[in-house]
Amino acid sequence: MATPGASDPVRLPINPAIRPGLAGETQLTVADEHLAPHTPKFSTPAMIMLMEQASYHAVLPLLHPQQTAVGYEVNVKHLAPADLGSDVEARSVLTDVSGNKLRFEVVAKLGDLVLGTAEHKMAVVPRTEHP
Repeated sequence: MATPGASDPVRLPINPAIRPGLAGETQLTVADEHLAPHTPKFSTPAMIMLMEQASYHAVLPLLHPQQTAVGYEVNVKHLAPADLGSDVEARSVLTDVSGNKLRFEVVAKLGDLVLGTAEHKMAVVPRTEHP
């Protein structure tokens, strides 16, 4: 068991500007690495990755350099397919802040077609260096 000590990251307070209403977006063109292994369609794990990136982009500019945000829960519905080469976008809106816990509502779309929706939860935590 690890002993708390001087090398433990310091937990900084969350920036008060991180509040409901913040939004983030990201997009990708569906490539081979985004396809499900059993069918040439946009995979659910790739859609979740895109949704997490949109959520992260919503708060990134407001994080202290010694902080990051990490996902810890997702409740996702994959509603429609997308083909190789499709331009998919995700938009995330921060809906709740409780301490260091953040809750987002996210939509992934292909044009006007809703591909998926999610409630995504993240936590603001100290940034750590790779070993």
